[in-house]
Amino acid sequence: MSLPVSFYGSTIADNTVRSNGEPETASWSVPVTTLTAANYVAQAILIVALQTAVNSLILGNVLREETVILRQIAGSGAATNILAQRENKFLIRYHAPASPGSKFRVSIPTADISQLVNHTEFVDITAGAGLALKTAFDAVVKSPDDAAVSVSLDSIQFVGRNT
Repeated sequence: MSLPVSFYGSTIADNTVRSNGEPETASWSVPVTTLTAANYVAQAILIVALQTAVNSLILGNVLREETVILRQIAGSGAATNILAQRENKFLIRYHAPASPGSKFRVSIPTADISQLVNHTEFVDITAGAGLALKTAFDAVVKSPDDAAVSVSLDSIQFVGRNT
């Protein structure tokens, strides 16, 4: 017996508004048939039917729907390296060349600062591990504004933050 790896769920806002103006939310998620390229279209129709059925039973506002093709446990337990601290992050800056002025970023925790260029807070993205990340990132990541628009990684900077 294998554990499910594909999931569907949504985030629903209720009527309560926090002091920052954002609504209170709750999420639900259920395992679905393992999704593959071969069955995705057929399963997506069933997933839409599921959400439609849920919508008829709720009063809240569906803010987000999420279909996860593959969710797997990749490891367990704490990191073995004492330097692996979540506050040590690499700030990845990227942009969409097709959308002038577009700038995006994402932070990745537990940065290995031995990857930094000497006397800087940046990783070299023209060689080694930095180039490997840039190549992989540019190949698969899309603009948060438009899923059809490719992006380009601009820099990997070490930052310390608690978020």
